[in-house]
Amino acid sequence: MKLFKHQQDIINADPKKCGLFLGTGSGKSLTALHLARGKTLVICPKTTAEDGTWIKNGIGNVTVISKETFRRDWDTKLRGIRFDTIIIDEAHTVCGISPVFKWVKKQPVPKTSQLFDACLNFIQQTNPERLYLLTATPVRNPLAVFALMCLLGKKTLDSFESFRRAFYIPVKMNHREIYMAKKDEDSQDKLGKLVQSIGYTGRLSDFADVPEQTHRVVNVPLSKEQVYRLSGIAMEYPDPLVLVGKRHQIEQGVLKGDEYNLSEKFPTAKLAILEDLYEEFGKVLIFAKYTEQIEQIAEHFEAICPVYTLTGSTKDRGVVIEAAERSSNCIVIAQASVSAGYELPSFRCTIFASMDFSVVSYIQALGRTLRINNLQKNLYIYLLSGDIDKRVYKSVVENKMDFQEAIYKDEN
Repeated sequence: MKLFKHQQDIINADPKKCGLFLGTGSGKSLTALHLARGKTLVICPKTTAEDGTWIKNGIGNVTVISKETFRRDWDTKLRGIRFDTIIIDEAHTVCGISPVFKWVKKQPVPKTSQLFDACLNFIQQTNPERLYLLTATPVRNPLAVFALMCLLGKKTLDSFESFRRAFYIPVKMNHREIYMAKKDEDSQDKLGKLVQSIGYTGRLSDFADVPEQTHRVVNVPLSKEQVYRLSGIAMEYPDPLVLVGKRHQIEQGVLKGDEYNLSEKFPTAKLAILEDLYEEFGKVLIFAKYTEQIEQIAEHFEAICPVYTLTGSTKDRGVVIEAAERSSNCIVIAQASVSAGYELPSFRCTIFASMDFSVVSYIQALGRTLRINNLQKNLYIYLLSGDIDKRVYKSVVENKMDFQEAIYKDEN
C-alpha cells in the first residue's frame, strides 16, 4: 500500500515510543505497523479486533486483542509473553483518570479505570522496545494527556495533583466539589505543547487535499405528541441531569424505559426529513445517540431501501461496512460513541439525527467519510428539534465542549 509523505517522514524518523495523534483518515494504523519491530501486540476496540482490520494490514508478527479482553484477562492470557512492540489504537479510550481522588488505606490516590491500570501495568512489566499510542483526539481532556504521558513513561501518577492544579479548577455543584478543565488560552497552549512533546500531531488537511465540507442546520418542529410529553416530564424526573437526558430523548421521538416505565415512541418530523435526504443523495450516513431512535429510523426505512446499523452490539462490522460501501443506495445508522475505526468514503451526506454529548465522539463521527485525496464534497446536516438538541449542538459543534461540562458551567 502506498505511503503518503507525512507517513514516510515519520517512518524515516523511526521514533521508538510516541503518540501518533493524527486526524481521522490520515493513516495512523499503517504508519504504526511500519514502525513496529519484532513481535507486535495491538490493543484495539472490540469491533476492530473482530473485523480483522489489523491482521489485513499486518506487517510482520502481529497479535490483536480487544480492549475488553485485555482489561479482563491480560494477566492470564499474556502472562510470560514478551512483545517487542505495543500499539494501542484509539488510545483516548484507555485514558481513564478522574480529576478526583479515591482513598486507599486513608491515603488519596488518583481514581483510574481498570483498563488504564491494565495497560500501564503491562507496559511497565514488559517494557517493550517500541510503544505507539494512536488517536485523533488526544487533547479534549487534560487528564487524557496526562494518562498518555504516563503510558509513555513521561509522567508518573505521583505528579497527578500538581498536573490537576495546573489544568483544572474546583467548582461547587449540587453541594459537592467537581473539577472543570481550564479553557483559557494559556492553559490550552500549554496543553497543546505537551501533546506535541510526546507525539506527532496534525489534521488530515495538513497532509493532503480533503473534500470541501458544508455544514447545514435544519430546524425541525416538534409534533404535538412530543410537546405534550415534554410538558409533564419534569414532574417524573426531579434530578436535573436525568431530566435533560429524558427531554433530549423525547425530542428524538423516543423515551427510554426504566424499571418503572415502558419505552415510548412519538411521531417526529425528523423521519420525513431523513427520507427526503435519502431520496436526494441515495446513500446517507445517519448518526443517532439512542438505540431506540436507531430502531425507529430502521423500521421507517426497511421498506424503502437497504438499512445497515453500526452500534456497540453489531457483529461482523467489517461485513456490514463492506456491504454498505458496495451498495449504490442505502442508509447506515450509527452511534457516534462507537464510530472510531471504520471508513465509509463513498458516503457524501452525513446526518446527525441526534448528537452524542461528547466532543470526541463528534470528531470521530466527522472523520468516517474523510480519506486522503478523496475530493468529493461532503455535506453534514444537523437536525435540531428542541431546546436540548440546540444546546448540545451549540456546546459540541460551536464551542467544542462536552455537553455535560456545559451543563455544569451553566449551573455555576
